[in-house]
Amino acid sequence: MEYFKQLFKNLSTSAKAMSPSQAMLLIAVVAGFIVGGVVVANWVKSVNYAVLYSNLESAEAGDVVNQLTEQNVPYKLTDNGSTIMVPSGDVYKIRINLASQGLPKSGNIGYAIFDKSNLGMTEFLQNLNFRRALEGELMKTIMQLSGVEAARVHIVMPKDRLFKEDQKEATASVVLKLRHNGGLAKSQMAGITHLVSSSVEGLKPENISILDYDGNLLSSATASDPLAGLSSSQLEVRQNVEQYLEHKAQSMLDGVIGDGKSVVRVTAELDFQQVEKTNELYDPNSAVIRSQETTNSTKTATDKQEQAAETRDDNKTETAVTNYEINKTVEHIINSIGNVKRLSIAVLLDGVHKKGAGGVGTEAQEVYEPRSQEEIDRITAIIKNAVGYDTQRNDQIEVVNLPFDRTSIEFEQDKLDKIVQQEFYFDVGKKVILVIAALLALLYIRKKLKTFFASLGKIMPAPAPRTSASNMPGYQMSNEGDEELPPLMPENRKPKLVDQMQVAAKGRPEEIAKVIKTMMIE
Repeated sequence: MEYFKQLFKNLSTSAKAMSPSQAMLLIAVVAGFIVGGVVVANWVKSVNYAVLYSNLESAEAGDVVNQLTEQNVPYKLTDNGSTIMVPSGDVYKIRINLASQGLPKSGNIGYAIFDKSNLGMTEFLQNLNFRRALEGELMKTIMQLSGVEAARVHIVMPKDRLFKEDQKEATASVVLKLRHNGGLAKSQMAGITHLVSSSVEGLKPENISILDYDGNLLSSATASDPLAGLSSSQLEVRQNVEQYLEHKAQSMLDGVIGDGKSVVRVTAELDFQQVEKTNELYDPNSAVIRSQETTNSTKTATDKQEQAAETRDDNKTETAVTNYEINKTVEHIINSIGNVKRLSIAVLLDGVHKKGAGGVGTEAQEVYEPRSQEEIDRITAIIKNAVGYDTQRNDQIEVVNLPFDRTSIEFEQDKLDKIVQQEFYFDVGKKVILVIAALLALLYIRKKLKTFFASLGKIMPAPAPRTSASNMPGYQMSNEGDEELPPLMPENRKPKLVDQMQVAAKGRPEEIAKVIKTMMIE
């Protein structure tokens, strides 16, 4: 107890002796430790929540919340109560427990709706349940796609009509909640469209509408027009071909005459007609006997005709039939789509810019020199080989040497250089200021910490080591041997400042009193 009393007394004395800055520093350190302890404790006790169910109806959310309350499970409600969040480590366990109790009752209903048989169900209810199950299965499948957070599917299956002209087509609408604002790619939209159309009997892709939660139409308007869709795809193929050929020619020119010295543009005419031809070719010089048939007949004269037969031969008939086979070749040809019919290439070449001879004290000016015809011909040959120039297709190429206007480019380059230079200086200045501020802060903290630890040293001083006076020179022992006498003053010790002040106080006490009075007044 005595130790704590002495410690409290030293603390009180040191606190009173502290300057305002030292007291503020001590308070800040103590407050920092307290705040840090509270933050660490809250972080240890914090719970990460994850989504249990989302897009629930109010009644359905109420049932789930009541069940969670009965099970003493912590939860949070977001999105105006339609989303329920629980501790992330217990999400699947809670879902299984709620599913065993039939919660949530609504939501994504699939083919499991037919697990419970109902003998009194009418045909209308059977068809309704089938549609609900189909919608639920499609919702589950679409929600598994990347980029889709939630989905709703509505299918309209019209009744069968007696006459075909009265029969209406099936339609469907899909509402998507996307994870990002960028939307879905065309391939993903086409995949969802064909997924729904393939899952519903008689549903055509053009009868499917896809919207987002903001009501924006995501399905392409050209999907219902096959000609428009074909035209857009043909235009895309043409652009790809032109860009490919331009890149081939431009990369070669950049390597020959330098970057920014040329411009290449290619126009490609493609053949998108699909022609199917069947040819039959006959070779008359390759006749081969296929079959041959010969028939002989003889007529003999009788009675009155016998006398005449003496002077002529019997009547004979011979018939021969020969069938020939001629070589035949049958060709079935289907032309490919997208063949190049014609290429038109336009190339612009910049001349050569050289430094001219400047006068005394003046800067040399650039001089423009056009390229020679021989060099232009070589460049033309390079471009022809790069793009596959074909004279039989009546391809055209035009290479023109013109001076490029670089004033705007040079202005932009100078502007960019200035911006980069300013950013460099600003970055250097910011770093220098941060370094100086850090050094000043370190010096200030070092000074305050030094003062703070000095104050702590006064509060809890270290015990001074006790040294036996008998071991010190100049000490003498008393006669009894149990009492140490103060040490004698060494003869050769130099006078200290205290001794000089004592001598001055004895010789001039009035002046010493004035000095002390002046110090007290200050």
